[in-house]
This record gives sequence, C-alpha cells and structure tokens, in this order.
Amino acid sequence: MEIRQTLFDTEMALRDFTEAVMLKEYGDNWLIGCGLKNERIELLKREKELRDEENISMQEENRLINFTTFIDLMDIIEANWENNFQIVFGDLETVRVFLFTLHRYYDPDSHKRALITHQKHLILGISGFIRNRIIVHRSWREGQSDKFPKIESVRDNLGNMWMPGKPKKIKTDLSPRVGDTLEFVITGKSADDHELEYRIYPDKWGTGNVLQIELKEKHVGKNTTFHLGIRGKQKFHAYKLGHDDRVTFAYEVLPKNS
Repeated sequence: MEIRQTLFDTEMALRDFTEAVMLKEYGDNWLIGCGLKNERIELLKREKELRDEENISMQEENRLINFTTFIDLMDIIEANWENNFQIVFGDLETVRVFLFTLHRYYDPDSHKRALITHQKHLILGISGFIRNRIIVHRSWREGQSDKFPKIESVRDNLGNMWMPGKPKKIKTDLSPRVGDTLEFVITGKSADDHELEYRIYPDKWGTGNVLQIELKEKHVGKNTTFHLGIRGKQKFHAYKLGHDDRVTFAYEVLPKNS
C-alpha cells in the first residue's frame, strides 16, 4: 500500500471516529470546549469558509473536522480521554507518541523526502494499531465479532459520505442523470490486516477500493440504490450473501434529457 495513502486513510478514520464520539457525547455544538483553543477553531473555520467559497468540496466533505491535523485530534482526544477514547486506545502516552509520529511524517515538507524502510514500517504499524482499535471498539459496541472486516468510510464524487454511527443507507437527495458516472472511494480494515476486496453490486469483487458505475436508463428511478461491500479473504464471511460489511447510497436518477 502507498504510505501516503495509509497516512491519509488513518487520519480520516480517526477524524470520523473522533467526531462520532464527540457528537454522541455533546451534540452538534461539540466544538465548544472540545480541547482546541478558540484561536485554532477560528483558523479551521476560516480555512473551511475559504474552501466553501472556492467550491472545492461539497456537503459533508467540507466538515470542519476535515481540516484538523493529527495534533488537533490529539488535543481533542486528550481533553476527552474518559469519553470512550480511553476504552478504545488504552494508554494516553502511547497514543500521544503515535499521533505526534504520524504528524511528523504527514507534514507537507516530509513529502520532499523519500521514506526509508524502517520509517514505512513504523507508519504501517502505528496506523494499524489505531485503525484496529477503532474497528474492535465498533464491533464491541455493535455486538458483532471483530474477526470480520468493517467499512471505515465511503465517499462518492458528489460530496456524500458515510462514516460509522450513521445509518447504513445514505439518502443523498441528489439527482444525477443517465450518462453521469458515480465514483465511490471505500476505506476498510480487517483485524488481521489481510487484503480486502471491494464491490459495487452487481459487479464482481476486486482489490481496488475506488469503484465507478455509469448511470444507464435501467437506473432511472426515485430511489435508486447502490450497494458498496467489502470482504476479507477468509473462508467464511459475516453475512450469507458473501460480504463482511456493506453500505448503501440512494439517488434519484433522472433521464438524460428530462
């Protein structure tokens, strides 16, 4: 796996989990007293407003938490350690060291330097620890085994996103047309770090986590759904249909010239 992508996926998984925990504990106004300084929150808001003005991203892709760094997330986790974070990660000092390490390698200046082998292994090890802990916690909270892979996030090219804590069916309220292409990026994790396969039904399983489908006349309808699934390489799977986790996106698909 490309190391920079591993860093990005880990950062997004931690952002999603952190936001889910804070929303559950404090509601929509969780940023108030979250552990970040007011000056830092204002900087994040200004960056988000700039992106909004430039129309760089849409809907939930432009969540305020998407502009946080590993250091910001560490500050939030530390300030709210007893709100699920302690249960998930175990030791605060270990998490602090891990997140500072990932931040150092994620810094834009580090992109100018090639990573050597032991640095890549360090990033993979820390990322695996963080994402595994989140997956195991989700499995425990949802009353499921942690032996099966789980989806961490799904994003489409229209700005919609699924993350843990949301219903498994996302009603997008968007109306793409025949001829448009929908693209989905899925991140997932298995407790044993084995390779995953991905699928947009009814297409075949594959190892690529970026899935595309061109809308055709057969897709026209008020509530057209697309099922995105993952599975591990183990013999048995979480569900009888052969997948380990699945998320559904729904659209109103219109005719091409309506």
